[in-house]
Amino acid sequence: MLLDFLFHYSLDSRGGNVKLAPHAAIASDLGQRLFFSIGDNPKDSRLQINDVKPEDGGVYRCRVDFFNSPTRNFRHNLTLVVPPEEPRIFDAQGKEISQLAGPFREGYELFLCCQVRGGRPPPKVTWWRDDTELIGTSHTSVEEGATMMVNQLLIGTTTRDFYGVRIECRAQGTRLVEPVRKDVTVQVYLKPVRVKIATPNELLTAGHPVPIRCESWGSYPAAKITWLLDGEPIRNAEVTVHSDKEDGNITTSILTLKVTSENDNAELTCRATNPWFSGGAIEDKRVIRVAYPPTVSVHLANEDPSRLVTRAEGQNVTFKCRADARPPVTSYSWFKNGMRMSGESTEIMHLTQLERESAGAYACGATNTEGETRSSSLTLKVQFSPRCKSGTEQTSIGAVSLQSILVKCEVDADPPDSVRFSWTYNNTRNVSPVLNSRIQSNGLASTVTYLPQTDSELITLACWASNAVGRQTAPCLVHILPANTPEAPKACELRNDTVLEVVCMAGSDGGLSQYFLLEAVGGDLLYSNDPGGSAGQGQARGQYGEAIGLGDNEISTLNDQATSAPIFRMQENSPQFRLNNLEPGREYQFLVYAVNAKGRSEPPVVIENVRVAAQLGPYDESILSEDPTPAETTHHGGGGVGGSGSSSGLGTGASTGSGPEKQSTLLILAAVVVIGAVVVTSIIVAGIVVVCRHRPRPPEPQEVRKSMRPARNDVPSMYIEEDELNELEEGGGRAAEIRARGAPPNAHLCGGGGMPGVGSSGGAIVGVAGPHHYISESFIQYAQPSLNVYIADPDLILPRGELEFTTLDPTLK
Repeated sequence: MLLDFLFHYSLDSRGGNVKLAPHAAIASDLGQRLFFSIGDNPKDSRLQINDVKPEDGGVYRCRVDFFNSPTRNFRHNLTLVVPPEEPRIFDAQGKEISQLAGPFREGYELFLCCQVRGGRPPPKVTWWRDDTELIGTSHTSVEEGATMMVNQLLIGTTTRDFYGVRIECRAQGTRLVEPVRKDVTVQVYLKPVRVKIATPNELLTAGHPVPIRCESWGSYPAAKITWLLDGEPIRNAEVTVHSDKEDGNITTSILTLKVTSENDNAELTCRATNPWFSGGAIEDKRVIRVAYPPTVSVHLANEDPSRLVTRAEGQNVTFKCRADARPPVTSYSWFKNGMRMSGESTEIMHLTQLERESAGAYACGATNTEGETRSSSLTLKVQFSPRCKSGTEQTSIGAVSLQSILVKCEVDADPPDSVRFSWTYNNTRNVSPVLNSRIQSNGLASTVTYLPQTDSELITLACWASNAVGRQTAPCLVHILPANTPEAPKACELRNDTVLEVVCMAGSDGGLSQYFLLEAVGGDLLYSNDPGGSAGQGQARGQYGEAIGLGDNEISTLNDQATSAPIFRMQENSPQFRLNNLEPGREYQFLVYAVNAKGRSEPPVVIENVRVAAQLGPYDESILSEDPTPAETTHHGGGGVGGSGSSSGLGTGASTGSGPEKQSTLLILAAVVVIGAVVVTSIIVAGIVVVCRHRPRPPEPQEVRKSMRPARNDVPSMYIEEDELNELEEGGGRAAEIRARGAPPNAHLCGGGGMPGVGSSGGAIVGVAGPHHYISESFIQYAQPSLNVYIADPDLILPRGELEFTTLDPTLK
């Protein structure tokens, strides 16, 4: 048997056994890939083509030659199936997708394109989701001479179920072979589907931070969670986490919220959004409740917002405490000037019959479980009628006959403007108003000038004032009593810190203004407490008295029992004397007096045996000794020049100490200097004496009394007629002028005998240099009452029998 093929493949079975028949084929590519396979059953024999190629297709003819039969030919058409190339998937922008398609947005279009090249027969291109075919649009396209099959998939609305699914593109030419496949994963962005504030809605505490949790489901990518409080974003959300779970994409945010009382009943919002979607936000809201201490304010009950409330004495005022708190207020309290008021525990406080003491800053407090809060203050100002300034309700003033005194009255009042004064006075005979011409007022003070007629007259002046609120209920009383000489200073002692000082305590002033005097006496003849004195004591006193020219009513600054004239005197307003120029090595005795217009204190305070060591200075320790020892160093002129009333009237206050180490030349030179200083001083003192003797003396008190017309017995001195006052002013005008200027009674260098220490005998005393006042004797001065006053209420009469008199002198009781 001979098989003749188109490709010239033959099998020669003439030997009888087909299975052993030789095979022959043309040595070509196809011939090498051909083989005729003979099975047990001849019908199963067939021609096999290995590694079939597209060109192997066509019509194959099988020819069988027989020995005794005609040749038979059989034709077979071989059609070859060529699978297409792997599909290629593109997005809407023409970008090829290898594994991940998208992202696509939920609710928006999904577009994919699958292209397949080649294939015999031409393949059918389809889209599949799992085992479900997706309807697309197919067409043929030619690219670079090759035919391509294209299928475009367009889904108008992408649903959430496309999230993460796999879509497959298949190309199949015949069922004989498996289709060619290409799949991609679809990425879909999803909107959040639910949001919830997971933390229970409990009562929050003001000022205490608390974490609040909010969860969002279903968003891809993770939702952006925003917190809002009353519509305003909160920017301190601390933690945001995202987890992809089977039940949905979960996004969690934790807000640390610190609220205040103003946040009570505020709306807290948790908002979840996906940035890929506009308008796709979802929210969960809750109203928060905040526990906070009370917010308190105080105001008038009529809601007047004024912070300063003005009322008059006797009126009423009502305050109300307004409190905002959660939980509600449990108790109220009231404060005045920062101090808690007892008995006030409600939100309303009534103040009735206001007094001056009712004024102050009022605040209220409110308490709940969160604490106590105090309001700011509201100031209550209480206007009141005049009343005596504290400490001046009753005062006493000493008076000297025919020496005018200025009586002052001071009050407190609100309002302080338009305060009017009137005065009454009470003596042993009657109670009468003071003439307006004797009163002078300025603001809250009023003065009356009073001229006592005798030393024994007892007068009580009553000062009354009124303002817009009302009239003073109790007057200010001034008792005018006969003046006494002052008491001697007390507890005098020496102090030696940096400068030597004599410090005392002031005694009673006797009812008059007083000052203090220190006299320093040196030498061997010192002050004696013996009333009889020594043999030469009277002579020394007489000489000194003549030297200073004492008058009848003048105050002597000389100690009447001193055996020597003072080396110097010092005057101070307080009993404290700084002795910074004492002569070292010399022994001193100090006499301290208190002096007023009535005289000086007797006896003086005596400080004995005071000796200053050498080199006294602010940085050296002063040695005070009661054991006199010679000074080591001689000082000239430090303590001044003094004398005891000798014929020459000159003396030196500087002791001349000698020591074996001093040379005689220095002694002679020192003596010459001292003598020269004494001569120059004598000339200066003589000139002053001459000038003072030619200066006219002011009239004596007796002369002033002679120039006055006798006052009527039934009219007190306050009511002397104005012509009589004019005559008084003409007779004592100079004295009145001096008193009105406030000159102290011993402030003149000339008059009544001249300067202390300068007399007819020619004695001289030169005081210690320094910032102290030095005393000279002078005459008693007189002043007349002022007439520049106004009319007040003349009907204010002080009742009899209601006065208490204060007596300064025990002898007047």
